[in-house]
Amino acid sequence: MKLPGRPKTLNQVVSLPVGSILPSPHQPRRDFNLEELDILAKSIAQNGLLSPITVRKDPEGGNRYFLIAGERRLLACRRLGYEEVPAIVTTAPEANAAVLTLIENLHRQDLNCFEEAEGIYALMKESGLSQQKICAMLAKPQPTVANKLRLLRLDPQVRQFLIDHGMGERIARSLLSLEGTDRQLRAARHILQNQMSARQAEAYIATLTGPKKGNRRAMGYLRDLRILFTPVDKAVEEIKRCGISVQAQTTEEKDFVCYTIRVPKNADPRRAQTAEQGAVSA
Repeated sequence: MKLPGRPKTLNQVVSLPVGSILPSPHQPRRDFNLEELDILAKSIAQNGLLSPITVRKDPEGGNRYFLIAGERRLLACRRLGYEEVPAIVTTAPEANAAVLTLIENLHRQDLNCFEEAEGIYALMKESGLSQQKICAMLAKPQPTVANKLRLLRLDPQVRQFLIDHGMGERIARSLLSLEGTDRQLRAARHILQNQMSARQAEAYIATLTGPKKGNRRAMGYLRDLRILFTPVDKAVEEIKRCGISVQAQTTEEKDFVCYTIRVPKNADPRRAQTAEQGAVSA
């Protein structure tokens, strides 16, 4: 039997001074959770750094390195006061280093949709690669990447409002149909105050944009609006279950959508409830 040859040495781990490692210029993440960093630091203090960071030698020379992957680990080591940190030095080209940084963030912890879009845009701009090639490198469908990049059309003020209040990508995309920062912010505040789901937010924004030429008639928007009346519909159904012949109707006027509920004056909820209980007993 032929014995296997000596394993080939790839990417050796070296110990680098923490002060010689510079942040990645391709890092899309803007904010790091301090509580999570403290938890990671405690784990490293107890068990050591199990996975070394990855860096790239500064092409301009000197004893400097640019971080590619492991920024949270590096920050945790700095919080512990470590002077050196284990690292793998790679010779990856600039474009590949940018891809590795973005992928490492996407896979390890969720970026918000704007950080992800900014990372993809920076990668395209600095590498000079087409959107199609970037999609292949990130293993993402082109429509998905195109939709991410569209989010950058929102004003930074609108983006920050959505981030601060945890409003997701679907709502952010729907706001793009409104013109002007003030209008988008008013809509976002209304969505937040009324605790709308993404689907409800889309229906609400559709009422602000109005019907488009050659598109469905205004009554189509009335159907979309019905989702806003879902809680009322449930209440009406509950009243009917009690045996009261309540009537509910939605109509559209020039500037309003009216939801009308008609309850008979001679309705006796107690009698209806008694009748219902009798029916259940039978």
